Amino acid sequence: MTRKKMLRVAAGFSAAVLLTGVPVPLAGVWENSLPSALAAEQRADGLTQEQAIQQVSKLLNIPADYKLDRTSYHKKNQKLPFDHPLWSLTWVKGREGFLSVNVDAVTGQLVYYSHHDEKWESDSLSAVSEEQALRAAERFLERVLPKAEREKLSKPNEYPGLPNFTGDPWRTRVFSYTRMEDDTPFLGNGVLVIVDRTGEVIMFIRNWYQGELPDAKAVIQPDEAERLLAEKAAPSLVYSLESELTGRYQEDSNRYRLVYRYVQTDPQFVDATTGKLLNALGEPAEEVGIKPLGTTVNSRAADKLIGKEEAQKIAEELVKRLPGSYRSDGSRGGGARSGADGVESRYWRFEFTPLHVQGKNAEPIVISISDRGELVEYRIGEGLFPAERGRKIEKAVSWTAAQESAVKLVKTLLSERLGDIYLIDRKPSRTIEEEVREQGQYYVFRFGLMKNGIPIEDRNFRVIVNPDTGEAIELDVYEFGPVSAEATAAKIDQKAAAKTEREQKKLMLAYHLPDGESKPLLVYSYVGDEGVVDAVTGEWLSFADLRKKEIPQDIDNHPEQAALQFAIREGLLTVTDGKVEPDKAATRGDMVQMMARMVNRIEFHRQISVRDDDEARQPYRFADVDEKHPLYGVIQKAIQYGLIPKEGTRFEPDRPVTRGEAAEMAARLLGYGELLEKPGLFASPYRDVEKRLVPAVALAHAYGLLPSGSPDAFQPDKTLTRAEAAKLMKALLEVRKPK
Repeated sequence: MTRKKMLRVAAGFSAAVLLTGVPVPLAGVWENSLPSALAAEQRADGLTQEQAIQQVSKLLNIPADYKLDRTSYHKKNQKLPFDHPLWSLTWVKGREGFLSVNVDAVTGQLVYYSHHDEKWESDSLSAVSEEQALRAAERFLERVLPKAEREKLSKPNEYPGLPNFTGDPWRTRVFSYTRMEDDTPFLGNGVLVIVDRTGEVIMFIRNWYQGELPDAKAVIQPDEAERLLAEKAAPSLVYSLESELTGRYQEDSNRYRLVYRYVQTDPQFVDATTGKLLNALGEPAEEVGIKPLGTTVNSRAADKLIGKEEAQKIAEELVKRLPGSYRSDGSRGGGARSGADGVESRYWRFEFTPLHVQGKNAEPIVISISDRGELVEYRIGEGLFPAERGRKIEKAVSWTAAQESAVKLVKTLLSERLGDIYLIDRKPSRTIEEEVREQGQYYVFRFGLMKNGIPIEDRNFRVIVNPDTGEAIELDVYEFGPVSAEATAAKIDQKAAAKTEREQKKLMLAYHLPDGESKPLLVYSYVGDEGVVDAVTGEWLSFADLRKKEIPQDIDNHPEQAALQFAIREGLLTVTDGKVEPDKAATRGDMVQMMARMVNRIEFHRQISVRDDDEARQPYRFADVDEKHPLYGVIQKAIQYGLIPKEGTRFEPDRPVTRGEAAEMAARLLGYGELLEKPGLFASPYRDVEKRLVPAVALAHAYGLLPSGSPDAFQPDKTLTRAEAAKLMKALLEVRKPK
């Protein structure tokens, strides 16, 4: 899971990692992490591929057992946070490690570095101290950063992170250095270094504006700026993903909290030379009202599943809403996606041929419907491919006309839920409009989703419009599970939230580079602890403090410390207020949640066969675990993968799990579910195991799982502690690891 998180960060560095830390959900997202790569052998504006490799070898120690795997050249693109072309290089060590580097193709400067090696994950390795980690970070900077730039860096972590990245407080040390110009911080500019618990630098990010900076002499006085911000600064009320606050990406998946936080369009800066109130985009800040596209609200039950035939009927009804007439050409196959709760959602594609279009230009329409009965995709033709780009458009339709086309398509196909949808209305920069014309790029519009009239962060979808014709040609609405949030309404207003946040920070003069713009501004901004305001309690939620609560304080020197560390790192056990309570009894809910999360690992996912028919996929209802229960999704996933049988009316998620029940779940996770119904094939190695449990206990014994401490007694009714459950999970993974 650690490798997966690192790869996710590496893949998105150019789009999200180098942003200035300002949340983006209400103002859209980058469409592509990088522009299309050119041939690797192409000569860049400065360095050739070979010169780039040599430069990296001078700056970094590439281990001898790592082999060069991929190289690509990326052109300068003003929409992304780098202003020179880049060479992107990747080295790998089998499946055990990767090393990814981006180097400036003109100057040879290291821009990005990420290194992961599985050997560093060993829980037997002792963690370095904060001081040792800082020394490692500074040695790295001396090697890769010019002296002139090092001399302009602030003290580590003196200002908000670059980006707003806190990492894993238990396993990593994050050092963010802000660029200083004449004692004025350039927020979002500087370098970030992340050091692993072993003392290895595992990530480096450099974001350094190359152009001229404005004069650092402010015309507006601080007291005037403070007055303006006190009067008009206003954070947005949003549902924020709990995992982004706590860092618990497994435990808090799909859970949301109602908070106040500043988004890109909120007034939050004062221009130090003009006195204008600005948003993060550098635009004059105005109150932006978010209005839904209609009043209808999706009333479909999230757990009501349908089959392929019913999905086709829905697709055929939708196509009737479109202008013209169409012939149904049946199914084009389908696929499946897993949401954050792990529950798999299927979808089917259906193709329709337009009968009102003559000749070879009659491209088919594809409509995809999920097994929840919802539209997930609409497109004309085969979709977008890089080969279609790079063509100059002589006369593109206007942004306004294209946006109207996108809105019309959404209102047509999603008319039953317009009360939950709003347009993320962003005016395009000249750069975007130029790229549409010069490079033949498509217009992309974002629509956000709401709950109770309040925007939901990270829940949005896109519509693509052809700039030649102005026709909306693609719509993607892949949602991953229902939104879980407390029904409590906000109990404080924007003014109170803004006041709470200001109390955590200090007003100061700073440089700010607006998102998507090319020139920085001199602004007054409140700078300090990063966090959000709980809209219900009014409490300040510090990101750093929330992360610290995830560091377990009660497992040091525990006999199963290594297993507990493994389980916490994998998101199998929850740390609450610094406690994991290792000797507390594990519940059936704890166990099924751990097992369901282990399925995500490739070692187990391929071993478990899932029946792919509509009857098997229907939710099995337990009277004590309804749709609102926090473990509902996990339990449905466990049923779907056969980790627990479809039997009984109650699941009893809060009852302590027994060793016999744990053995049965473990056998199912290993892929032996069908054999559990054949006790005659097994002989019990213990005298105290009833016939029904013989297969599970025999398999657990054969694999060395759940040792009993007695040669002839398994103690199937004895309960398991959380530490013992963690030990079982670690042992299961060892069973499945390649030898």
